[in-house]
Amino acid sequence: MRRAGTPGRRPLLAISAAVAAGLPGGLAGAGQDTFIALQSELFTNVTVIDGRGGPPRPSSAVLVRGGRIQDVGAQGSVAAPEGAVVVDLSGSYLIPGFIDAHASPRTTDELRALLAAGITGVRDGAVSLAAFAERGRGGFGEDPVPALYIGGPVLDAGDAPRGAALASEAAAVAEVARQAADGADFVSVASSVPPSWLVGIARAARRADVPLWADRRDGGWLLALRAGSAVASPLVSGDSELLPERARGPFEALADAGRVPGRIAWLERLEPHGPDVDRAVTALLSNDSALMPLLASASAPLDCPAESATCTPLSDDERTALQAVWPKAEALVQAFHGHGVRLLVGSDAPRTRAWGEGFHREMQLLVEAGIPPLEVLGMATRNGAIALGQLHERGTIEIGKRADFLVLEANPVADIRNARRISLVVMDGRAWTLGPDDAWRRVRFN
Repeated sequence: MRRAGTPGRRPLLAISAAVAAGLPGGLAGAGQDTFIALQSELFTNVTVIDGRGGPPRPSSAVLVRGGRIQDVGAQGSVAAPEGAVVVDLSGSYLIPGFIDAHASPRTTDELRALLAAGITGVRDGAVSLAAFAERGRGGFGEDPVPALYIGGPVLDAGDAPRGAALASEAAAVAEVARQAADGADFVSVASSVPPSWLVGIARAARRADVPLWADRRDGGWLLALRAGSAVASPLVSGDSELLPERARGPFEALADAGRVPGRIAWLERLEPHGPDVDRAVTALLSNDSALMPLLASASAPLDCPAESATCTPLSDDERTALQAVWPKAEALVQAFHGHGVRLLVGSDAPRTRAWGEGFHREMQLLVEAGIPPLEVLGMATRNGAIALGQLHERGTIEIGKRADFLVLEANPVADIRNARRISLVVMDGRAWTLGPDDAWRRVRFN
């Protein structure tokens, strides 16, 4: 067993210079260009937050070899193989890499920004047919980027500019089978797809064993849930079925007239703990479906990114009105969470702030709504992996999982904003840090 910074025994592989500046504890020993054998790393003296819901575990150790977590446990209980490098992470916190359940990155720069925010996996929920054909599942050069989960072109109806244009339910069912055969991670359905097609599409998705994501349905998501959608979103849905029956007509009239932004008119009439919301809870739990709140997106008009064409700024009066009814959105997410509905974290970028910032803003809004930071961290890691069918590979710190994790400088359970204080990103066992020039550099421990 070797301490970081000591020379290797059997020179086999040439490696690049490590970046030591600003790294915690034993990481400062990673330095010069040298030659080392393939090795194991034992990350020690670290507080582990494993994403499974248990409390932080101080004085822990994590053994990594071959891109996988080989062992994890209390300090002194994890045996290091001969030649393993010990990396002292005193004062640091180790958590699973984040999974952004809803974003649409298009360039290496956008993916790099997501990774800088600690996002090691991202679901691209709105890739266009042209982009899918041109890019496939890679093509981002040599930079480290998050694992990208793509379902293929969004199922769309009629003259569809952003997905697979489908003329009939039969064509939609055939497209589901084609995407599944192509290795799609899920199937996405646009709001333009007629409700009458949803059951057939859902059955085709079940036959192909791929999850159906029918989020952002016009008029809400309850119908898609009943058809078999695996995920509902957003929380502020505009679904009149979640409103008291007496309020549905007036809300629909206001929304149709465009006199009041839909989210404001909807929240004004919402009863977060009423029987109509209870029925939505039942639909989610009965289907074992997840809910992706997208609170950052719903509040994005309060702070629209300049480059976003999909975010319409509010007038001063509308801004005041949204702030006045926002506590109802918080009470609604509390209601779903309190009933045990599985919640996901999605940034909805580029509708939200700068790439990666929307994800952290979403976590902060969930905490402000009353959900404990430890549970929000589980939503941002484990729940995302479950929704993507990837829990066997990522989402928690467990033996056999991919070594995809973050090293933080401060405790995110004490303050969720500390989840931004990332000193090291490890993906598939490879450690990276972002240099002062915003370029990624590989960190070697020797």
